[in-house]
Amino acid sequence: MKLDINVGRNYVRINVDRVVIICHGLPYEPGSAIDKSYDSLAEFFSRRGIPAVVFDFSGTGKSQGSFSLISWLEDLESIAENFEEVHVVGFSMGGAVAYAFENAESYSIISSPFSPDMFSEGMLREIYSNALLKGTLRGIRDYETFRRRFVEEFQSIAPSSVRPKKDVLVVHAIDDEVVPFDQGERIFRYSKRPKKFVRVENGGHFLRRSEKVIELAYRWVSEKREGEEVETIRI
Repeated sequence: MKLDINVGRNYVRINVDRVVIICHGLPYEPGSAIDKSYDSLAEFFSRRGIPAVVFDFSGTGKSQGSFSLISWLEDLESIAENFEEVHVVGFSMGGAVAYAFENAESYSIISSPFSPDMFSEGMLREIYSNALLKGTLRGIRDYETFRRRFVEEFQSIAPSSVRPKKDVLVVHAIDDEVVPFDQGERIFRYSKRPKKFVRVENGGHFLRRSEKVIELAYRWVSEKREGEEVETIRI
């Protein structure tokens, strides 16, 4: 990708071929992912020599459009096609979208759902109510329309519905209070080698706040990946 910008008096072109694309989850609070801790994750990779991209999916933050999981996958594909080598790091729903993306060099899937069976009626109503109250998902209408579309679209992009990927790191907390731990286990079992599963003790759902977890993703992107491994860490 060629980025043309002005720096002071100078016209500058930046060439970037290899990149990590960071995918955020369903936003609980309003605002851009860039204004939240996701930008710190991008800095973590960039300071270690791997350019990183963080963005808002359609219908969220500062991006245009209406919320749609299909649109989220299209967003990722549209951004990725500008680069020669793409690694994806996805959190929660962003991890499920990242897994549906084809031809990434590596996948880091963190605290993410595997299949539609985890979305109970109560959870869907909670997602809808929060989005309506805080304006975190634009373009949603009545609950029944939201529920039907959400379930149908997640069914089509869920890890359980797409081609199994290789070069997959799965990180999931045993005590995740949002996405059950077994969802991460199932993503790992479904994936092809090379792959690695990291069980996190005392982590909860928001593992993006742990530098130890982000270091795992960095190593998965930057080091040689082979075989199959299961590890437990405490944070």
